[in-house]
Amino acid sequence: MPFIAIALMVAAALGGGVSVAANNSLPGDALWGFKTSVNESIRGAFTAGDEAKANWDIAVVSARLDEAQKLAVEGKLDADVQAKIMANFDAHAQDIAERISKLQVSGKADVAADVAARFQAQLAQHASAITEASTAQEAHVQATMVPFLASVRGTLDAAANLSASASNHTSATGTINVL
Repeated sequence: MPFIAIALMVAAALGGGVSVAANNSLPGDALWGFKTSVNESIRGAFTAGDEAKANWDIAVVSARLDEAQKLAVEGKLDADVQAKIMANFDAHAQDIAERISKLQVSGKADVAADVAARFQAQLAQHASAITEASTAQEAHVQATMVPFLASVRGTLDAAANLSASASNHTSATGTINVL
């Protein structure tokens, strides 16, 4: 019996150490998959409500774009890393859009508009920073980043449309939720 307790404590300590180390990993690092698959999934699972979940997804999208910016500055944002970032980014961006829609349908149009505006603002800020970081790179590195930047800008356009639609929905329904 004491052996099992000791083994569980060692496993928890090692697992916690991996989890902490993974938090600082970047795409392409060995622990990045653990960070996105385990750490973020667990944190997201403990988030309740469509607004909170949308805010969580916005934070994750922002983290992906922060990672892309760091790698772009270092000249390490190659096509494979971009694909990994975009797959994760796209999944969370889709979740945000779905949550905004759910908020509108549930009569929380003002909350949906606020979430959509924050999503758009985060994307605009990061798209600008990544573009700036890419222009400091050599031409061949810039060329590999064109599809990535186009995808981010496409999502930014979609976020702008979501924001406008949510704002229009708020205006049309006259919905104002008081917290």
